Amino acid sequence: MAYRGTDFHGFAENEGVATIGGTLRGALERILREEVELVVAGRTDAGVHAAHQVVSFRTTSERFDPQRLATSLTRLCAPDIVVRSAQEVDDDFDARFSAAARSYEYTVNDGPHPDPLRAGTEWWVGETLDLDAMNAAASGFEGEHDFGSFCRRPKDRPDASLTRRVSRATWQRADPARVVFAIEANAFCHQMVRSLTGFCVEVGRGRRQADEVGEVLAASDRGVAGPVAPPSGLVLVDVTYTARGDSA
Repeated sequence: MAYRGTDFHGFAENEGVATIGGTLRGALERILREEVELVVAGRTDAGVHAAHQVVSFRTTSERFDPQRLATSLTRLCAPDIVVRSAQEVDDDFDARFSAAARSYEYTVNDGPHPDPLRAGTEWWVGETLDLDAMNAAASGFEGEHDFGSFCRRPKDRPDASLTRRVSRATWQRADPARVVFAIEANAFCHQMVRSLTGFCVEVGRGRRQADEVGEVLAASDRGVAGPVAPPSGLVLVDVTYTARGDSA
């Protein structure tokens, strides 16, 4: 599925506010006429988008037809939510725990003017960024690290591990006014990509040094990493399931 998260309070259901998961589950239950529980590959935050999200659920409904289901869900949830396809999977498949990697992209507008037509899908910083310095910083994220300095620690699990394995972290210039951060990891903790983006932008502005990455990681202290990038520029672009030899 894909969605524009601008008008939603994230994926996870939250009573009293519109969420991606709540909207999708409501539509599913309307179609299948039974209660369902959703499992999602990556729980995106409020305002974050997805080009390729994966959700799984169990059903015994006689109304379940994969092709018709995808079409019906899109009709009920569009234009902000689109279900690209649906299929039956093995009993042991789990959208979250079967996933081997997730990939995100973050778009930063570093041109002289904001773009009102893209305001909901990028972050305008108002000054040209040093791409080489940002790539030098991003290279320090690769490998397995404790990302405690770049994550919001779960309130209900204060002792949870924040160690993640990043396989790719690079910046590229998409056009004269935009740079894009592409990152892939086995998993991400809360606000991790936005925090890494915010740090790199500070480096690109000359306010931080790329060689600070090691000491910031070692500190495992959220207060030393700097500002968090806004959610608007962040997109979940892929989820990989290597155990099945494919990507969803």
